[in-house]
Amino acid sequence: MKKIIIASILLCSILSFSSCEGNLEPQVTNRLSTSNFPKTEEDYNVIVTGIYAQFHFDNAWFRYSCDPMSRLILGEIGTDELYMPWSWCQVPNQTFDFNPGYDLFYDFYKRMVPSVTKATYALTILKSGELADSILKRQYIAEVKCCRAMWMYDLEGFYGPPPVVLDSQAVANPFQLYFPPRLSDSAYLAFLEKDLLGAINDLPIKYASNVDYGRFTKGAAASILMKLYMRHKEFAKAELISRDILTFGYNLQSEYKKIWDISNEMNSELIFVLPAPEENSTSSNILRAHELPSDWVSLSGAKVVGYDGYRIPWVIYDKFDKADTRLSTLIKDYYVMSGSTIKLVDGRKTGRLKKGAIPLKYSEDPSSDGLFAGNDIVLIRYADILLLRAEALNEINGPNQGSVDLINQIRDRAFQNDITKRVNLSQFDTKESLRGYILQERQFELLFEGERREDLIRQGKYIQMARDRGVTGAVDYKVRYPIPSFIIIEGQGNIKQNDGY
Repeated sequence: MKKIIIASILLCSILSFSSCEGNLEPQVTNRLSTSNFPKTEEDYNVIVTGIYAQFHFDNAWFRYSCDPMSRLILGEIGTDELYMPWSWCQVPNQTFDFNPGYDLFYDFYKRMVPSVTKATYALTILKSGELADSILKRQYIAEVKCCRAMWMYDLEGFYGPPPVVLDSQAVANPFQLYFPPRLSDSAYLAFLEKDLLGAINDLPIKYASNVDYGRFTKGAAASILMKLYMRHKEFAKAELISRDILTFGYNLQSEYKKIWDISNEMNSELIFVLPAPEENSTSSNILRAHELPSDWVSLSGAKVVGYDGYRIPWVIYDKFDKADTRLSTLIKDYYVMSGSTIKLVDGRKTGRLKKGAIPLKYSEDPSSDGLFAGNDIVLIRYADILLLRAEALNEINGPNQGSVDLINQIRDRAFQNDITKRVNLSQFDTKESLRGYILQERQFELLFEGERREDLIRQGKYIQMARDRGVTGAVDYKVRYPIPSFIIIEGQGNIKQNDGY
């Protein structure tokens, strides 16, 4: 880790990343140094923009896109709701062969741990710099803390608390030999809790201009903190912070599939997104192209690229009530060319979709070239928070009307306000029965959004469900991926591998 990671956080590297949208676009026209930078408000904005850019890489793959090594796919790996046609990633996941030397399992670590370091360095610069607008300075610091907190949240979910550079003195001395410690679970939570609580105070509920859309808000910061509390089973704290989120103006969209529609961006259900420009960009959304079959035909005449990628197994598809409108984002029937005419085919019956349905939440972008689309990438939405709140209330009180009411908010949308599809408190006689129901409802609601692995681990079902599928390699310690082998070697005995590897 030492120089390999820390040397990469020199100021020039922070400024070199591509940006999100709007006024997050940096304009660096000359060489900068700590003697003349940052001085102006624009300088501070450039630093923060460089940190947001860490959500992306040098193309539209990796990190928070749809690569098999991305946050989304890692959040589905080893669960019941994902099939990939590429054996190089499907087989190790299917068999729980989590090899510490395989980039499939260490690539996210390799890319995001240095990003945490860069955020720490940016915070060191921001805190020591002089900006006349003290409120704006605190906001910028809060935004960078939120970026770092989100990456640390995701890293912990996959690897446990990793060794990351959080010390301002160490990060300011990149050529000094330094091995960051691996914090305990409780110390890791305490660090992030302090950062996020402070950030919530200094962030707006909403920005005045849409040009700032995609920046962290109070709601986004509070949502990360709530998800952290749930992971660590701090259910009372999770319930308390969720009360604040309920006051920030979020609402469920009336139609489920409209949540991701390109014509409905910036809707009130979205808590945190990565804005995506339409053109070929590191920020573009390429998920749809990696879901579509190669013979897909668009009735609108839009360009299509189809890589026959991710599928939702038919056993999951069959769990859905046929009246559930959430099935509209799981595609079984689609149009193909038959000679010179277009016809609708049943992909399941014809064998075109052998392994499962197409998970197609992001709508068609009419201006896309078929691969790079402008649909904003949704990372946190309000329905997730409502169901987590229902779960927290159950863990605190057992079956209760508050949890049932929250579930019914979700189901009312799913079944177009059909009251016969609501659940009743009388259906749940134990905490375990309601907990299991919420887990299933979360699968229906959040299918293929990267939440399934986290949900199963939180409820102690990840390993057992794999064993039930006959996965002999599913042993208890594999709720965490291994720390990459090269990190252990580089650590010279100072970095401990996860148990079992």
